[in-house]
Amino acid sequence: MKEVRVGRPIIVGEMTIVPLERVSVYHDSKRGRFWAYTSKESIGVVISSPQGKWAVDICGVQVPLETYIQEIRGLQQVLDGLQV
Repeated sequence: MKEVRVGRPIIVGEMTIVPLERVSVYHDSKRGRFWAYTSKESIGVVISSPQGKWAVDICGVQVPLETYIQEIRGLQQVLDGLQV
């Protein structure tokens, strides 16, 4: 299973940084044995400040905020709840 989700927002001064992360979970069981593998990797951040809101991918390239809002469930609700 792979899921892209919103991480826990971080407040730095007047700026809020919202991490965006991809979580992968794999597991299986055979012959009475079980294994699991999980990973979490950053894919970008959304930055909210008095100057506005914008998104940057993990390489530092600005991404249209709407792209992430459409792809990541719950991001719009988190952004709506931010104090600017």
